[in-house]
Amino acid sequence: MGLFNKKAVLLLVAVVTVFLLASSQIQGKYKFVFVEELITTALAPIQSIFSNIGFNFRKVGLHTSELMTVYRDNQVLRTQNEEIRQNNLNVSEVMAENIRLRSILAYKNEAKQFDFVTAAVVGRDLGTWNSTIVINRGTADGITKDMPVVTTQGLVGSVVNVYTHVAKVQLILDSRSAVGALVQRPESRVVAIVEGSSSAPLRPRMVNIARDADIIKSDKLITSGFGGIYPKGLFIGEVIDVVNEEGGLLKYASLKTAVDFDRLEEVLVIIRSREPVPSLPGLLPPAPQGVGR
Repeated sequence: MGLFNKKAVLLLVAVVTVFLLASSQIQGKYKFVFVEELITTALAPIQSIFSNIGFNFRKVGLHTSELMTVYRDNQVLRTQNEEIRQNNLNVSEVMAENIRLRSILAYKNEAKQFDFVTAAVVGRDLGTWNSTIVINRGTADGITKDMPVVTTQGLVGSVVNVYTHVAKVQLILDSRSAVGALVQRPESRVVAIVEGSSSAPLRPRMVNIARDADIIKSDKLITSGFGGIYPKGLFIGEVIDVVNEEGGLLKYASLKTAVDFDRLEEVLVIIRSREPVPSLPGLLPPAPQGVGR
């Protein structure tokens, strides 16, 4: 149908509508019902279309509102889940700290021969990871140079630099470190030096051991007390290998340290020891005047 024909039809519908309305006014109220019915019937399809459009718009609006509600609820749930996750992490951290502190307290109560200051590890350089740590205690807390440092598992090292509120600790893993050590096994009691190994940073060595000395795998090593820094009896580690040096009369033993140096969080600084200092092997105390040896 052309544009002209469409206009003609619309014009005809308009004329008929006007005519019918005029007729209803002239002929009275009884004829008006017929005209109203005719108009309603004619307009019903158009009303139906607009009604469907309005209904669909309402459905779209309702669905959009529901989607926004679901989105907001989802955001709230995400926030709540993150808060729960963070709370769980905090609880786990508090529980882990509580276990460590209980262990430290038990160790303090057991090692009555020592007075301790508890310190947290607050610094560690990647370049010196196996050499030194920084702790949050210093001269203000009674810390001085050469004080031994331990954990509840065993020996860590000794204080090498101290400041007002922090101190630097040299680990027994450091190749410059030297600790007098003693094989704990009663049948052995071999004495030698434990020092860090540059070729195996996490495996210090007990060195300068006579080739015929009685030392075997699984032997436990403790501090000998010689040297004036470390009191006797601090656990150093366990022998995992014994190697004879080529072309010599000596051997060395590789150790698994008692302390896990990758998991250091708190340490104990021994500020006072009531452990008696042992006499050096082969030396006797001075004889009183007039008394021969």
